[in-house]
Amino acid sequence: MMNLVPRIVLLPTAAGVFWCTAVLALLVTAINYGNNLIFALAFLLLSVWVLAGWQCRRSLSGLEWLPSPAPEAFAGEALRISGSVRARPGWRHDPMMLCAGRGRHRHFGPVTRMPETEAPELSLPAPARGRQRIGDLQLFSLHPLGLWRARRALPEVTALVYPHPAGERPLSGNAPSPAHRRQESGDFQGVRAYAPGDSKRRINWRIYGRRDELAVNSFDGGAGGRALWLDAAACEGDLETRLSQLCQWVVAAERQGKEYGLRLGNGQDYPPGRGRAHYRDCLARLALYGEQTAAGQGSAPCVSQGAAS
Repeated sequence: MMNLVPRIVLLPTAAGVFWCTAVLALLVTAINYGNNLIFALAFLLLSVWVLAGWQCRRSLSGLEWLPSPAPEAFAGEALRISGSVRARPGWRHDPMMLCAGRGRHRHFGPVTRMPETEAPELSLPAPARGRQRIGDLQLFSLHPLGLWRARRALPEVTALVYPHPAGERPLSGNAPSPAHRRQESGDFQGVRAYAPGDSKRRINWRIYGRRDELAVNSFDGGAGGRALWLDAAACEGDLETRLSQLCQWVVAAERQGKEYGLRLGNGQDYPPGRGRAHYRDCLARLALYGEQTAAGQGSAPCVSQGAAS
C-alpha cells in the first residue's frame, strides 16, 4: 500500500473562470444600479463557485492508492494502468479519473464513480519496446460542476513493453539439441540442483524442507527430453525485426506447450523451460535487450544463415 503525495493542486477550469467573471460583472452592475436582488444573485453564484472548489479538492483528500502489478504490453498495443482507491472510514467517494501527460499530450481514463467495484484505469500508447517510466501519473477530478480541476500526483509506474510479435518464418517443429532429461528411469544416482524446465515430479521435497533449496533426483537411464532453442542466428533483418521474430516464436512455443530456450548471441543464453514464469522471463529479456548489452556485454544478436542449433 502506498499513500498519496499530500499536495493537491487546485485550479479553475475555463468554465470556472467564466463563472467568476460573470460574478464580477454582476457585482459591478449591482453597485452601479444599487440593486439588492442583483447583489443577492452575485453572492449566491460566488458561494457556489467557492463551495465547488472546496468540494473538488475534498474529492481527492483522505485517499490511499493501491497500484496494480507493473503493467505489460506488446509494442503497438495499449498499455493498461490501473489501481484501486480506498477512502478513510466514513469518507465518501466522488467521481475521479486517472490521467498522465502534459498539455495536449495528456491522456485521460474513464470516470470512476464507484471505486468499491470499479478501479480507476488508464490506457496509454506503447509505441516501442523497452522499459517505459510514467512519472506524471495523477488522479484527476472535476467534481462537482466542472468549475475546478484538482490533481494529485501518484508514485511513478514502470511498465515493460515487449517487442511486437511478427515475422515471416514459422516456428520450427524440430528440437535441435537436448536440454535436460524430463523422464528418466534406472538406478538412483543422487540429487543435483534444480534447473529451469526440470519436472516437478522429480523435486526432492525433503531436501527443500530442510535447506529451503530446490534439488531434483537423478537417475542413470532414460532417453531424455529435447528442447527447442529459439536462436537469433536464425533470424534476418535489423535488430528490431529479429527481436520481433524471436518474440513471435516465444508466443507460438508457449501456445503449443513446447519446451524452449533463448539464444541471443554473444553467450547470452536463457536455459530451456516452460510455464508462465519462463514465458514472461523470455519476453522481458527481449524487451530489455538493448539495456542488457549497453554495459559492454555484446552487440545486437548476430545474423547467420541456417536453422537454430
